[in-house]
Amino acid sequence: MEAKTSPNRGTPNNSPRASSLTQFRMIVVSVTCATLVSVVNNIIMPNDRLSSSGNRSHDTPQKYPKTSKKLTKDQHINTFWWPSPEEYGGILGKIHDFQNPSDCSAASAKFFVWRSKSDNENDTRGLTAWAHAASSHMLHALTDADQPEAGHRILINDDKLFPMAKGCEHGPETRECYFEPLTNCKLSDVDDYETADPKSTKIKILSKPDEEYDRSVRTLYTSDSLWFRKVKDMYSWTGLGFNSQHSTIHMTAASLAYYFRVKPWLRKEIDERLRRNIPLDLNPQRTIGVPIRRSDKCHGHALEGSASGELECPPLEEYLKKVKEFLEFDPRIENVIVTSEDKSACEEFLEILNKELPSLRVIQNIGDVQQGTGSGSKLEAYTEGSSNAEVVASALTSLHMHMRARYFVLTSKSTWTSTIAVMARVYGFASEVIVFDIGPNKNTFAHLARRGCA
Repeated sequence: MEAKTSPNRGTPNNSPRASSLTQFRMIVVSVTCATLVSVVNNIIMPNDRLSSSGNRSHDTPQKYPKTSKKLTKDQHINTFWWPSPEEYGGILGKIHDFQNPSDCSAASAKFFVWRSKSDNENDTRGLTAWAHAASSHMLHALTDADQPEAGHRILINDDKLFPMAKGCEHGPETRECYFEPLTNCKLSDVDDYETADPKSTKIKILSKPDEEYDRSVRTLYTSDSLWFRKVKDMYSWTGLGFNSQHSTIHMTAASLAYYFRVKPWLRKEIDERLRRNIPLDLNPQRTIGVPIRRSDKCHGHALEGSASGELECPPLEEYLKKVKEFLEFDPRIENVIVTSEDKSACEEFLEILNKELPSLRVIQNIGDVQQGTGSGSKLEAYTEGSSNAEVVASALTSLHMHMRARYFVLTSKSTWTSTIAVMARVYGFASEVIVFDIGPNKNTFAHLARRGCA
């Protein structure tokens, strides 16, 4: 019986020569790998060595968990999923590391304290307006206002009332009622301007967002303005180079994702709502998202404690027109997710959809409070029998639902709908997100929502 030959050589596989060649190759590979590990250990990573087995070895125990199935989004089509900094890594993980030092009392630790408005009880900002302020302050802290060589700061918010947390039954009446703390450091770790010596050089309170300051100051306080300093180079703190080499949208989305890490009780609530609202067979690639933003965004809005209108809201027929254009573009579309804080607008649009496009499966946020405003100062007063917590849970459920869409019809003059588009582009369940902006804005964030780039 003839011996089988290798397709690349004429030497039989079971011959003495083949055996010798195999052993020789194993020795060469072993020596090469051992040499490579030695080089990496001694030259590339002297403080983060590779063991002989190829695994990283540290002077301290491994900090991060092994990759788990939680990273597989398609396993969570109708259950809660949000990127975990510890597991997701990347920019999100880097923010988490900088915000959570091993020693908050270290002499090298510097802080940026996010102050509430002096009249914070009447602060009308909604969920995403707060998140955008946090994102901007975060980048200010991480770059120390475009001087990363001076060392980064740790962003920490004060413990004043968060208007949407009034009556919180799950924690303090601060943002920590709903969201995980921005840092593991405490306010007791910072220098308190109310008790400090007025001549102290450790503290600086900004009078306006873009005021210059001594970078050696240990504790910096924001002004009590709604606004924030715009960082010129948001990547400078990462060690990856500069803005021109990277995408603005990924840094923006990561900072927003970090802010929107919800507490376990709220995660459970959103999860239950997603299970109720999202069909198991939903295909994100064949889904349109229509987050309709009306009420206090529109001229003529008048609700006590709510922000006044600021734009001519696009007619609902315009939303329908763009949905039809998406269907012409991609006949495979099967679903449309429709949400709105404005109950009447939502019901009217659903009626139009059912009449004009009866074959589309409509997915709604069942149980949505639809409080009739995006303003956050008096949520408990807008819908009888509903609490602030129910309003927040409803709104965040809508955001999570839209992460499961590919095509969007929205107005970028709303930070709410723009945030949905940006987050869907980076952390959503579908690929190749496409947006129709029927009420376009001209700022950088609107460009990110509309095109994915500034």
